[in-house]
Amino acid sequence: MANKVDNPWTKAGAYMGLIFVIPVAGYAGYALGGYLGGKNWGDIGAIVGVAVGFFETYRQVMRIEGKK
Repeated sequence: MANKVDNPWTKAGAYMGLIFVIPVAGYAGYALGGYLGGKNWGDIGAIVGVAVGFFETYRQVMRIEGKK
C-alpha cells in the first residue's frame, strides 16, 4: 500500500531529501569500485551507483505521490 503525502510542506521536505540520493550513490559506487578493482572498476561502479540512485529516486517519488 502506497503512502500518499498530502501536506505540501511535508511533500516539499521529502523532495528536498532526494537532492542527495544520486550524488551519494554515484560516489559510493565509485569508491567501492575503486577499492575493489582499481580505476576502471571505479568508473563502472560510479555508473552503477548513479543508476541505483535514479532507481531509488523514482521509488521515492512514487511513494510520495501515492502511486504504485
